[in-house]
Amino acid sequence: MEDIRLRPATPADNEFLYDLHHRTLGDVIESTWGPWDDAVQRKFHQAWFKPETVEIVLVGGQRAGMIQAAPADATTYYVSRIEIAPEVQGRGVGTTLLRLLVDRARAAGASAVELHVLELNRARELYERLGFVVVGEETPKLRMRLGL
Repeated sequence: MEDIRLRPATPADNEFLYDLHHRTLGDVIESTWGPWDDAVQRKFHQAWFKPETVEIVLVGGQRAGMIQAAPADATTYYVSRIEIAPEVQGRGVGTTLLRLLVDRARAAGASAVELHVLELNRARELYERLGFVVVGEETPKLRMRLGL
């Protein structure tokens, strides 16, 4: 079993998170919207990154991913983002994190966990394996839900 820990993000994680996003989703973004535009992506990243809403995933003490999730309302826990570095994918890190988020959702009294995934993102297979089902198509994204 991997040594997986979480810690709050800090402003010092900014460049790591931008690079992580590029490495984990760059190919999916390009397949969906066309060539990676660094200026556009950096603007998107700067608008998105609020350290107090993000947790850094540490695998073996090294930064290897991120999660952003919180209650959306009284009944739904929403996973805004989960990104795992390519070099640690396929080792159970994503599964462990999603199970942790499901546990958090239950503790918060939620009756479901929801997320969006780009249609071309292979993470959809992981979500389906863990019981998430497509409940809406919002091209180029799918809304997925796991009832608790």
